[in-house]
Amino acid sequence: MSRMVRESQTSGLRERHWFAQSLLKQLRQQQDGGAPRGGLLALRGAVLFHLYSALVGAVRQASATDLDDRLSLAVLNDTLADSERPELAILRSALNDPADVIHWLHREINAACGASGLAHRPTPRSEEASLTFAVEDPNLPLADGDMARLDAAVQRVGVLLQEMAAYTEEW
Repeated sequence: MSRMVRESQTSGLRERHWFAQSLLKQLRQQQDGGAPRGGLLALRGAVLFHLYSALVGAVRQASATDLDDRLSLAVLNDTLADSERPELAILRSALNDPADVIHWLHREINAACGASGLAHRPTPRSEEASLTFAVEDPNLPLADGDMARLDAAVQRVGVLLQEMAAYTEEW
């Protein structure tokens, strides 16, 4: 798993995607088995990382320039804004569309790398509202909505990698 994506070109990107799929499967199994939340969050982070790094690797590969020090899709997008490569246009449109799961993936990575104060933490119940009941937010990490987005992200990254690889092979 420590091999860099750029060393094996397209197969390295597919390898990252495979790791994300495998880790998501492991996450679901451990979640069903009642594993501790800390380990589940670590697996979730690994899924996000592998998906995001596959996309970053695809952009670096498509750019044909030395962008090894750029780790963010937004920074790569800004750096390559003048590029008319079709594979970059595909990713650019996905990244800029708030309805696309790639936009969500980018936000999750930014939140994970941001200040610890931005982390998702449940709000403790107060004494004043002791009669209210807690409703589980389906969008919290590891909740149903979050797991559905992880599934959608795995599928979407796979589709993007296939579409981008077709253009990369043409060049």
